[in-house]
Amino acid sequence: MYIFLPIGNGAPSEFTPRLNISKETYYSVNRFLLAPSMILSWFTSTVIIKIISHSFKGAGTFEQTLSVIALSISIAMWGGLIHDLPMSLLGAIGVIDARQHEIDMNSPTIFRTLLWMCYSIYIIAFLILFPMAVRVVHKLNVTKSILIGWTGFIFYQLIFVIFNR
Repeated sequence: MYIFLPIGNGAPSEFTPRLNISKETYYSVNRFLLAPSMILSWFTSTVIIKIISHSFKGAGTFEQTLSVIALSISIAMWGGLIHDLPMSLLGAIGVIDARQHEIDMNSPTIFRTLLWMCYSIYIIAFLILFPMAVRVVHKLNVTKSILIGWTGFIFYQLIFVIFNR
């Protein structure tokens, strides 16, 4: 996606990146920040989940938590990619105007509705998969697993959004 967006001359329309990167070069630079920010988000959320689970007498190891959270992230991220990957590809090959599409996603259009539907899948997947990971790895009850999983997701998302929005 971050390879296709610069090719299609895409640039954020409504938001100013949190990092001091110009809107015109944001997507070009972000392709180098994406993997490190995801890894940092993944490790941080795993550490938070492990620490809280341990305080509730969770049975899992850090390595088990790390691997199951990685699987959860990789599945949940497809929710956003359902929209982002085809649209960035269409912009790169010139079928759509990537800058206009950015504007359309922030206006009351079908594109904003589609975006919100895809990102609803993203959020719901995380809110289901993180607690499932806690429950499977740490053998905690449903309530504790939800509390811990959602806390882990909040940390994941906070770090991820710093670098990617």
